[in-house]
Amino acid sequence: MIKKNAKIIEQINLLGPWVHGFFNLGNGIIIQDKDELQKKRLLSTKDAFIKILEKYYSKKELENKTLCEIGCNAGYFLYELFKKFNFKKTVGIEPRLTNLKKARFIAKYFKLPQNRYLLKQMDVLGQPKIPKSDIVIVPGVIHHLDNHLKALEKIYSSTNELCIIETIVLTEKLNTEEVAKQLELKDLIYQDKKFQNQFGIVGMKLESGNYDGSTIHSTIVCIPTTRALILMMKHVGFDRVEVFLSEKHSAKKIYNKKSYRKYHSAIVIGEKNTTQNFFQHQIVNITEKVEHDLFQTYIPYKIIRSLYDVITNVSSQKNLNEISNLIYDSEVFFKTKKGERSSKKLKKLIGNKKYYKIIQSFKHAPFEKICFEYSKTCYHTKKFDEAEKVCKNLIQIMNLDWRVVYSTYFLLAKINYDLKNFQKAKKYNLLSLKAYPNFSLSKKFVHDIEKIIN
Repeated sequence: MIKKNAKIIEQINLLGPWVHGFFNLGNGIIIQDKDELQKKRLLSTKDAFIKILEKYYSKKELENKTLCEIGCNAGYFLYELFKKFNFKKTVGIEPRLTNLKKARFIAKYFKLPQNRYLLKQMDVLGQPKIPKSDIVIVPGVIHHLDNHLKALEKIYSSTNELCIIETIVLTEKLNTEEVAKQLELKDLIYQDKKFQNQFGIVGMKLESGNYDGSTIHSTIVCIPTTRALILMMKHVGFDRVEVFLSEKHSAKKIYNKKSYRKYHSAIVIGEKNTTQNFFQHQIVNITEKVEHDLFQTYIPYKIIRSLYDVITNVSSQKNLNEISNLIYDSEVFFKTKKGERSSKKLKKLIGNKKYYKIIQSFKHAPFEKICFEYSKTCYHTKKFDEAEKVCKNLIQIMNLDWRVVYSTYFLLAKINYDLKNFQKAKKYNLLSLKAYPNFSLSKKFVHDIEKIIN
């Protein structure tokens, strides 16, 4: 027995380092990570995987499921989950041959069934497709990669039902208001409350490929905040993404003792219920809704008419009422201290109004946008002749703001449709689509016009 143990110990030592494993081989032989912090993270992650799987499936259901571990290293999680749930089939993929030798040693030692417990050399960013499995786990891999989106796209394609990602993350404290400001979250989708915090920081650092627990090739690796990871998972197609263990909770639960390393890690779950990219579909729906709401929302006639008169030199600024005057100063002189003061005061007075967001856009082309909003208000208040006159004057302007271009042509189409000039409505709507083929209002309006004409 002593000689046998000595031979096994020699094999274990020569296969090392065992930085991602905890295996009790019996006879007092235990393979484990000497780093207590890593060991604690390893055991906690295993327990989390078990809890997640028990939450989503019954034990009987899991016996008919397939499991893939991406970046299985020595195969610790694969072995523990196979032992616990007796999966129909498990596949561990790992790019490093040195790590695969460890995993194969464990599989052989415990006499795991070769037809149900497979180990393959494969890189998540490489060319071959990852085997499709019902459940995919990705522990400790994301923070060793240089191309998160490509990796997550492949992970998504290989997942039938559930994906569980454990990774080192940057603290959420880095996702600040200043970062959001510099990212310029101006896209239409950010006007929907559900998307207002859909951004996140990703940090980069150099990492050599010298060690078994590092990147496969020396490169720049990327470490995301949890919010950035969630955004990317939604982007590649996962229908529902939830944080099972946040970096804040992991700090309390796992990394609560002083150590030479300051860890931030998270476990995130992605569900895949449909073949349709739900996130992209959601973005399309929200964009359409925002475009619809922007057209339906109009500035009160008294406010916008006085601004229109000033901007077209019919009247002077001194004749403006308080709200109109603050709009004029905050938007036309937004770079000045006077503009900043007016902007703050205006927000207090009408910040809760739906049209406030429209007013905030004036600063980027005040003359054109005030004219357009005036014509839109005229349309909604049934002053069709005035609305059409202003629109026709607008489209004569050279280098007209692009958004004003397609919006004005669409408004002309709506005016003529309501006046029962259907051929003109069709002409203007087609011009709107020529300026912006993806404008949802014009795309939908095509069908309304065709129904009448045909």
